[in-house]
Amino acid sequence: MTAVSPLQERIRNQLRAQFFEGIQVGERINEAEIAAILGVSRTPVRRALVQLQREGVVSYEANRGFRLLEASRADAAQGQVVTLSLDETVMRDMALGALDGVISERALLARYNATPGGLTSTLRRLMRDQLAEPSPGRGWIFADVGAAALDDGYRFRQIVEPAAILSDLYEVDRSVMEALDGEHARAIDTMETMDSRRLFELDAKFHLMIAQGARSASLVAAIERQNNIRRVNEYLGFGRRERIRQSLAEHRGIMAALKAGEHQLAAALMRIHLQISREETFVHLEEDLESVRSGRVRIGGEAD
Repeated sequence: MTAVSPLQERIRNQLRAQFFEGIQVGERINEAEIAAILGVSRTPVRRALVQLQREGVVSYEANRGFRLLEASRADAAQGQVVTLSLDETVMRDMALGALDGVISERALLARYNATPGGLTSTLRRLMRDQLAEPSPGRGWIFADVGAAALDDGYRFRQIVEPAAILSDLYEVDRSVMEALDGEHARAIDTMETMDSRRLFELDAKFHLMIAQGARSASLVAAIERQNNIRRVNEYLGFGRRERIRQSLAEHRGIMAALKAGEHQLAAALMRIHLQISREETFVHLEEDLESVRSGRVRIGGEAD
């Protein structure tokens, strides 16, 4: 059997955690739509669906595509749902600063009442996203994602993202930008019905596209790292829909300037956009964290 790639595993997890919640049993699964939302080609999406077919979560019919099976047949996904809940709980504790220093696997198992397999899966995903790393002695060190790290990340991005746009030979794939602009327009129109996780992924995809235009693997890796740090804390602010609508409109303004070849304008708009986003984040950060402490809001989820 072909080994499952990290990308395929991530897509499979996202399908279970996000997309299957929004469709009915027996409904056709739109591969093209999922690929567009995740910013990947259809090939890894198809491979993830084939894996889910083997696990009894979806079915496939020639010329009709994949469909979600009956709930009783989808029980194979239940173990993954538990693991994703553990991911969310660990990310909550990271946001609240509760995972400082080196923490042993035994302590983590006890803290979260987790199975060894479930904890291993969560730690592997966090390690892949550079949010955790193993320490000698079977312990783990979790990334600092607190206010200081967020502030440092914003200052870093205010330096590098506008500069990237002004770099020599900067060029964004026009077809990718057109597709992303369309996603932004649809998100603005359907803001009230969109999941916070999808809104964050759209935001992260925009900033990653901007980095890719500079043709620097180091810059792309740095922005991916920043997106992962933001993923823990900034999910919280994605419940303030008017700011998100404004932010997506700012993205569209930057893309419009890039389409017109006005890189100086695009860079200036990017600098302003990041400044507004930083101010908005820190004005509400303590309020957002208190919502998590009280259980009113989940990391990566909607208000209860």
